[in-house]
Amino acid sequence: MIKFKKYLKLIDKYITFGLLKKIYILVKQWNYFFFHIKNFFFIKKFNNKNIIFYNYKYNYLSELSDKYSSDKGTLKKDLKEKSLWGWHQHSYTDYYSSLYDHCRDKINLILEVGIGTTDKSIPMNMTENGKPGASLKMWRDYFINAQVYGADIDKNILFKEERIKTFYVDQLNKQKIQDMWSEIATRDFDLIIDDGLHTAEANISFFFNSFDYLKKNGIYIIEDVHNFEIEKTYSALKNFDPEIVVLKKRNIKYENNNLIVVRKK
Repeated sequence: MIKFKKYLKLIDKYITFGLLKKIYILVKQWNYFFFHIKNFFFIKKFNNKNIIFYNYKYNYLSELSDKYSSDKGTLKKDLKEKSLWGWHQHSYTDYYSSLYDHCRDKINLILEVGIGTTDKSIPMNMTENGKPGASLKMWRDYFINAQVYGADIDKNILFKEERIKTFYVDQLNKQKIQDMWSEIATRDFDLIIDDGLHTAEANISFFFNSFDYLKKNGIYIIEDVHNFEIEKTYSALKNFDPEIVVLKKRNIKYENNNLIVVRKK
């Protein structure tokens, strides 16, 4: 295969004078365009089920997100300027507030995978400006009676402090996920959040190896689901009656401000 590509490049350079490369780029762009349109209409099918938030009023969880420099939400009204990470903050805290403001003192166990590595060599890192553990501290302050667990592939950012414990995990490795749960040694979680490696493969792998640890009536949420990944992830989880939650803010164009939510029955 490597030799074939090498010969193809030579043919394009000396015989077709770059025409093959131009055709390849054009086909790739068209595939990208049609894939985007396909997923756009896929999302539209769920309009009766989608929950769409615009600019919400004050909520305590957004205040905590700002306090700890999490990208899950903000109280800032003007988001024309991108945040310290280089992208717009999400609006997840608006949605989470609608779920839990009335019962946040009743939540006992929460796990979030993806705690904010700053290592640039690791995919989906929070850049060097990130604050590892920011959202875990946000959850601890919000869920005042909860034990908060976190997990990440970056062993260098694991930490332990009041009501927070963190563990190593590789979302693409079934055994490593099982090892993580063995170390945690508890189950019946009220809330599990996947904010780790934002690919369908990673989301699906972690879900099928973690959903059993969610309590009845608990909620499992996959964050940052890109428009291109929604259909694949949704289809893999369809037997669990997933909800697609599209979150919007005025004057901001998001491609990944989407959640997939599964409620355990």
